[in-house]
Amino acid sequence: MEVWAGLTVMAALMQSVRTAGQKKLAYGLTATGAAVVRYLYGLPFALLYLFWLVYWQPEASGSLPDSNERFLLFAFLASLTQLIATALMVWLFRFRNFAIGSMYVKTEALLAALLGAVLFSESLSAMAWLSIVLGAIGIMLISSWKSAASEHGADPSHLMQWLFNPAAGTGLLAGGLFALTSLCLRQASLSLDTGFQLSAAYTLAVMVIMQSLIGIIYLSFRSASDWRSMSRQHPACVFVGLTSVMGSVGWFTAMTLQPVAYVKAVGQIEFIFTLIIAVLVFREKLTAREILGMLVIVAGVLLLLLAS
Repeated sequence: MEVWAGLTVMAALMQSVRTAGQKKLAYGLTATGAAVVRYLYGLPFALLYLFWLVYWQPEASGSLPDSNERFLLFAFLASLTQLIATALMVWLFRFRNFAIGSMYVKTEALLAALLGAVLFSESLSAMAWLSIVLGAIGIMLISSWKSAASEHGADPSHLMQWLFNPAAGTGLLAGGLFALTSLCLRQASLSLDTGFQLSAAYTLAVMVIMQSLIGIIYLSFRSASDWRSMSRQHPACVFVGLTSVMGSVGWFTAMTLQPVAYVKAVGQIEFIFTLIIAVLVFREKLTAREILGMLVIVAGVLLLLLAS
């Protein structure tokens, strides 16, 4: 397995673990506060990883990369788009059609391929496109769209209203912004004149600093109660911060080495890890449809890895 693929699998696993950890956060922490936890508590670990690469590893350079205007621009855009996309995800909970909105968010890999081709001329092989499409089909099978659609009956007009509604638009926008986040962070990392590991780590640290500052300002003015909630559950917050950074190290490094669409295609294996955690930790039962979706995602990932 190539380095970028191994990093992606590790990142997908850590993201699933972090999501499970966020479900454990309690004591009145708002959805926005839970999102800020990943940045605020992840910042010390992101800085520690960066300083290890710069000063402590055997071949350490002893100096940070030189920032440039292109780097700062794309790092800021990536930070902003990720925060907006996260806010849209939170907003989705207000819609009655939350399930279909969530399904559209999960088309991030497909949107990353399309936006990458249009904005940054990233070309993909036919096998890569097939892998992405198979992943999207697998995710739809895993998602609860069939059960939600059954609530509207077999009437095609009802189904069309269900597929095209404000929740769907919000989910699609969130997915597009998440895809744009990945594309922008790749451009930021590639603009640095240094090795791939250090450039990815520096990009991660700068973005987490930006997002932490924005989160601190927001919570201080709009949701001060979250500070008290965090203080009651520091261990859980630290766990979320650590697993978030471990996942981000994998994503950022892989996306520095390989176009975003390839990384996101392999990264769709995250949904399999999420289901496994749901079964082992939360004692949920898998349906035949979910198992089929897992197999389709695995087939798509294997096709891409074999082709590369």
